[in-house]
Amino acid sequence: MISLKRIYDKTNQAIKSNPVLFVPFAIFAAFEFATLIIVYLAPRMPLKLLLGPPIKALWGERFLHYPINFILIPKLVSLARIGLTVIIGSFLTGAATLLLYSIYKKSKIDLKNAFKIALKKYVSLFAIVLLFTMLFYVLDKITSKILVKYFISGHSRLLFLGPKIWLGPILTSLNFILAVIVQAAFIYAIPILLIEGETLTKSVLKSCVLFKKLFLKTIILVGLPMLLYIPIIILQSDPAFLIARLFPESVVLVSLLSLIFSSLVIDLLITLTTTYLYLTDKNG
Repeated sequence: MISLKRIYDKTNQAIKSNPVLFVPFAIFAAFEFATLIIVYLAPRMPLKLLLGPPIKALWGERFLHYPINFILIPKLVSLARIGLTVIIGSFLTGAATLLLYSIYKKSKIDLKNAFKIALKKYVSLFAIVLLFTMLFYVLDKITSKILVKYFISGHSRLLFLGPKIWLGPILTSLNFILAVIVQAAFIYAIPILLIEGETLTKSVLKSCVLFKKLFLKTIILVGLPMLLYIPIIILQSDPAFLIARLFPESVVLVSLLSLIFSSLVIDLLITLTTTYLYLTDKNG
């Protein structure tokens, strides 16, 4: 069985030899950047006419005024990323998977054809990403509600720890673990769908089976890049701190760093390394 070091070496070689692999991820980063600009300009005309009413209704009038508006930026960008991941990221991940497959087979790399095939499978790609996104969202909400209900019912401790710890770092850690497991369980569905030509249902089921077979390696390939993202998560979790210690616009700079790192490093590594592991396992 191929080692993790070998997988990373092969992935690195593929990227260096074929910069075209960056294209799907760069396109997604461009969409995220456009979203960040829109969110940043939301309190200003003419975007205020469109985005002002929902922001005011959901979070309050004060988030349309400087510098309080910057506190809301990480949340809005995060919500936008979820939507972009399902709507656009699903298609682009499919294209990137097909590009790596061509490199693995040592056949001609055709970006246009990769986009064409991914577009034909778009509905299934969309459904796969939507499914694991919704699953994570539901599990996240269930975990949060259980803990909140436990403490508001009168309990002051859980395993000797108070609500501040459970609803803070522990809940964040639990959500991180859930995110890794859910993504890892579905990670092979897109390669199976596109390369083996399986149906949507079979692709998801076979992905879960393969995840079980390659559990440790899959968890590492998915979780390790996400661990690198934790410092940015910490910075984005308290925009008020950035505003107070630095300046309001620092929130935008951190969000920009976040989208660059998440789209061009984390997403790229997770997609390509797990696809390579899948191909290696499939072909013995």
